[in-house]
Amino acid sequence: MTERYATVNGQWPEGTNEGRDLKPTPQEALSAARRLYRFAMGRPFKGKMRLTSGRRYTSIRGGVFTVNPDRGGNGWHSIVHLVSHHCAARLYPKAKPHSGQHAFLEREMIRHVVESGWLDGKLRRPEKLAAPKPPVQAIRQQRVLARIKTWEAKRARAERALRKLRRQARYYDRVAAA
Repeated sequence: MTERYATVNGQWPEGTNEGRDLKPTPQEALSAARRLYRFAMGRPFKGKMRLTSGRRYTSIRGGVFTVNPDRGGNGWHSIVHLVSHHCAARLYPKAKPHSGQHAFLEREMIRHVVESGWLDGKLRRPEKLAAPKPPVQAIRQQRVLARIKTWEAKRARAERALRKLRRQARYYDRVAAA
């Protein structure tokens, strides 16, 4: 098994310590996990994607793909290894966890990651800058002004309706007097 994984880990570029030195951003990790799943399984993952941290593993449980971009400080290495475990278990259900099929799949995933330029930041998207929030008092003032405008419109409608009804009442008073 050691020789097998020497060829697998040898796919990482020189100086990256088998992918451990490079850490993806959370957005990159989610995108990479989704794409690695599609690469291995040949179909997209249909469930929910969730970001996690700490000691939790990258895994799929209950239809939720949980991704940890920095599991134990291993970064890309950990993501590729754990996604390859899940995919190998689905593709080869009778094979052992670190079998030749798993090694082959992980080696292909590493090659895909390196050739696609993901280690250089190709998956990284520019961060969206959130628009500055207006002060709460300004928002509340706008709401109050909108409510005033609504009630003034209601008052104008009521005054018009009252004028019409008074005109009708005068008409019926004249008709009754005649």
